[in-house]
Amino acid sequence: MAEVNTAPGTRVWYIPSVFGITMGIVIFLTTFVINIKADDIWWHLKAGEYILANMSIPDQNIFSFTAPDHHWLPHEWLSEVVFYLIFRSLGMLGLITFGILLNAGACGLVYKLSMRYSHSPYLSSLITLLATLMMLGNFSLRPYLFGNLFFIFTLHAMEEPSAGGRLRPVLIFLLFSSWANFHGSFLLGLALILLYLFAALVSHLRGPHRSWAEARSLILDFVVALAACMVTPNHIFGLIFPLAYLQKAFSTELSYLTNISEWQPAGFRTPLGQMITFYLMFCVFALLGSGRAPRAAHIGMLAAFAAFSYATIRNIPLLGIAATPVLARHLPITLGRTWRLMTRKTPLIDFFDRIHERSVALNRRSYTVVLPTLWVILLIGMFALPSSCSLSYRSATGKEHLADLSPGLYPRDLIDKLQQRGSDHRIFNYFNWGGAFIWALYPKERVFIDQRNDCYPPEVFQDYFAVHRVERDWRRILDRWDIDTVAYPTDSRLAEALRNDLDWALEYEDDQAVLFSRP
Repeated sequence: MAEVNTAPGTRVWYIPSVFGITMGIVIFLTTFVINIKADDIWWHLKAGEYILANMSIPDQNIFSFTAPDHHWLPHEWLSEVVFYLIFRSLGMLGLITFGILLNAGACGLVYKLSMRYSHSPYLSSLITLLATLMMLGNFSLRPYLFGNLFFIFTLHAMEEPSAGGRLRPVLIFLLFSSWANFHGSFLLGLALILLYLFAALVSHLRGPHRSWAEARSLILDFVVALAACMVTPNHIFGLIFPLAYLQKAFSTELSYLTNISEWQPAGFRTPLGQMITFYLMFCVFALLGSGRAPRAAHIGMLAAFAAFSYATIRNIPLLGIAATPVLARHLPITLGRTWRLMTRKTPLIDFFDRIHERSVALNRRSYTVVLPTLWVILLIGMFALPSSCSLSYRSATGKEHLADLSPGLYPRDLIDKLQQRGSDHRIFNYFNWGGAFIWALYPKERVFIDQRNDCYPPEVFQDYFAVHRVERDWRRILDRWDIDTVAYPTDSRLAEALRNDLDWALEYEDDQAVLFSRP
């Protein structure tokens, strides 16, 4: 389609911008269609509460009785503090709003990055919405929401090596020192700089371009970023920790990560694997159809994150972000060539071209901040309304409690029952409920196991899964750990085995959970 080069005129705030409409769609989807989940938020909240109450970061597994002396490195401590402060001050609705706005901010940065190359608000909107769908595959209240934002900021910086001018080293330092305290994905940022550096060096070897100056800038970026990543309470150990975590994720050693769904491979035949395949096919269509030589850094980034996404479901959202430069740079040319090949010049085609030119001109004259701001105000207003109002978030979604976001991970009635009991029980708990038990019962009770993979030695995981699967020596394992209470799903194999065991008495039962204790 034809593009218009009309210079921006007087800003007309009342003309809706494509950017504003795109952000409205993203906020609507994440508020009412694909609800944010609360998978691991519980132990993150308790960690934030502990850090603020004691003004120190724990270095041992204080929440568990099976490995109380095992080393724990809370590398996401700043995310946990922020989450807890928002939850304490604004409650469930404030925390949900914050999560939605973090995700919307990441999508807004994808749009801005796309506009850098496409110069088309409509194609940028399409690319942003595709990236949004990829990002919503794992949409939950977790520190990775900060990681996505930092990743996109870094991608913006790599796409514009001169950005920041003399202050660039300072900005890179602030970016990575913050990232390293919010989320362990800062390693991806370091890898991203190395990828762009390698591409610049290859370009320099091919011919005398400005690539050497670019390479020198990227070398400085990497050195500054590497130093910034050690500005954490754990220093060099905080830099090394994510590598050890990844090693566990991809090893055959029995751990929580070997059984959690987000660390499983997407494969090629699963619905998620097919989504990745179709998305990559769309990227290949854009690349081949444009007839334009792709940048080495873009191809390397697309290939790397495609492999990461097939390897683990957790990385699928990052593929939508990493593919943005490729789509934004090549898709407009491909669609333009396709349009010319598939159509003939007719009055109808001319009519559509004129409509497109005028709409682009109107979008350029619009004030793009106003409409997104109105969406945010509307969102906050819906969250502020009482639940009795039909327009309120609670009324529209039926979510009255933070646990309602992921009810399978928070057995509310069972937890109420446990809170009424005395303390110092040794509870064998279902690991999906570990974080909820930590939030609701600590320090009165400690858990057998929870979702913090790095806090337990392999022996604890082996014992847990042996009991979970009701293997031959499951009773001996419970005796060895002096377990006097078992809290487990009602329809589990372990619950069925305990019903038929005279050494255990059923103390509580509902549709979701059972509680057994030794008489």
